[in-house]
Amino acid sequence: MRLPVELEILLLRGVPKHCLETACKQSSELGCLPAEYLVQKNIVSLETLYSAFAECCGVPFLPERSFRPRTLNNRVIQLGSDGHGPLLVSLYENKAYYAIAPDISQFGQVREHLQKHPEFARQIRIASPSALRHASTVQNTPSGDLETRFPEMSAQTRLSATQLTIVAIGFVSLLLGFMTTPAFWFMLGAALFGLACLLSGLVRAAAALNTLKDPLSFAFPERLYASDIIWPEYTVLVPLHREAAVVKDLLKHLGRIDYPKHRLQILFLVEQDDVTTRQAFPKSLPPEMELVVVPPGTPRTKPRALSYGLLLATGSLVTVFDAEDRPDADQLRKAALAFALAPKDLGCLQAHLTIDNHKEGFFARQFAMEYASLFDQLLPWCYKKNWPFPLGGTSNHFRREALEAVGGWDRFNVTEDADLGIRLARFGYRSGVLASATGEEAPTTLRAWFAQRSRWYKGWLQTFCVHMRNPGFMLDQIGTQRAFAMGAVFLGSLTMIALHPVFFSAFLIFLFRVAAGFAAFETLSWLSLVLIAAGAVGYAGAVFAAAVASFKRYGLIDFMSLFAIPVYWLFAGLAFYRAVWEFIRQPHHWHKTAHGVSRQRQQNS
Repeated sequence: MRLPVELEILLLRGVPKHCLETACKQSSELGCLPAEYLVQKNIVSLETLYSAFAECCGVPFLPERSFRPRTLNNRVIQLGSDGHGPLLVSLYENKAYYAIAPDISQFGQVREHLQKHPEFARQIRIASPSALRHASTVQNTPSGDLETRFPEMSAQTRLSATQLTIVAIGFVSLLLGFMTTPAFWFMLGAALFGLACLLSGLVRAAAALNTLKDPLSFAFPERLYASDIIWPEYTVLVPLHREAAVVKDLLKHLGRIDYPKHRLQILFLVEQDDVTTRQAFPKSLPPEMELVVVPPGTPRTKPRALSYGLLLATGSLVTVFDAEDRPDADQLRKAALAFALAPKDLGCLQAHLTIDNHKEGFFARQFAMEYASLFDQLLPWCYKKNWPFPLGGTSNHFRREALEAVGGWDRFNVTEDADLGIRLARFGYRSGVLASATGEEAPTTLRAWFAQRSRWYKGWLQTFCVHMRNPGFMLDQIGTQRAFAMGAVFLGSLTMIALHPVFFSAFLIFLFRVAAGFAAFETLSWLSLVLIAAGAVGYAGAVFAAAVASFKRYGLIDFMSLFAIPVYWLFAGLAFYRAVWEFIRQPHHWHKTAHGVSRQRQQNS
């Protein structure tokens, strides 16, 4: 059997001939190249393969960390992609020298070209793709792409000058109003609360009714497990910070992903000073997995790590998983299939997020109902209506070209997912819902829940302020009807949460006064009765949606938890007030949520 030239060099370097012949035979059956098969099966490393290729081309090989790119005005001079080059690495005696890492499928063409043009070949160096990416990113970490290309869409600045003026005028007017005519302003706030309740309740009820007959998953066609299908390269980004406790469980569940390993890249993104998490990884990882050290930088947020990981990604499809995630094994195949069948304007697919520890205390039960209502009802409903929606923080699958076209993640936004969902819509991309689920761990203590929820609300405030810097432009991009629908669905819910503690407490005080004989329902004005009715619609819609979602997802209805929703919203309202304070004082601070503390998940692992 005639071996490719680079494989003959591997033979001379001591790789057994039967391994090389097996690679040639098996690769034709698997639909890949012999060299790809050797790397996939860990017979040779990428460094070894590319050094052999350099030898057969007659050009020098550059090992990883052995070279640095040349820069001009602190910019890397690069003519191609991070993974393939050419990358300018040297200027010597009026000649430029470039490092390249051609795709394995292009080895033959590159070798032939270099042999035909010896003068050009003398200016070429060969490196592995990882070495080239390392040189162009680790040693020269660029600033965020978003704030460079679309600074008006970055949360780096809290408020624009115009927004700051409007907020100042509004705050002074509100303060003066409460000092002069408090009853009027209280009723105005009550009317706003009633409207938010009415909108939120009707939307939640409609979404619940609309999804009563929809399945939460679908069977994957057997044909799509055939070995002759060429799947797109897929990159999984897993940002980790102080997550040593869950590394073992994470590796186990990501190892179950059913996707061709030679087309899969899993990058674990760990901060440079997070030694404990790095030490929790085994010394040897499967070939599709790589531990990436994120260089120091500010702000220290998940989207900053993701932005760095995207520089190293090789896939045309990209997804994000969190440290505690347990995705369905076939989730990537389903997403790849959906993207292949969908128009190019489908930029993102959001998988369902479910709570694995839903029996573990008050906050976990409420969290589970919340997630079931959101991901099993509200987002699918918005998708059917072609309305934009904020993404979940994990298990969102992207076309890489769409992700890069909109500037990637905003490293200054502490809910980068919500922001990215809206930004995709502004650039003309649609977001869809994927019929696949990822198990999540809900916080089980008030402290953990409160910190996480405050961060979420702060991020939503950031997102609102960013996209309202130029409301007219935003309306032109999204469309007036879709923008108002999105505002009614999500801004209405946030308004209801923000005002809930005030008016729910006022209603309880009134009920106490009625019970004590100090007041009577007959004394209420017609406006008060209308507002109470609107509030009742809001609560009833939320309870109905939670009941339907819980039954469909978990097969049970917890009536005690349903009736406790108003109490849960009191905590949510307090978390919102903290978020407002932090938005002013610490807009980019990231409250870290501890994972791996759930006993229920440990038992089910």
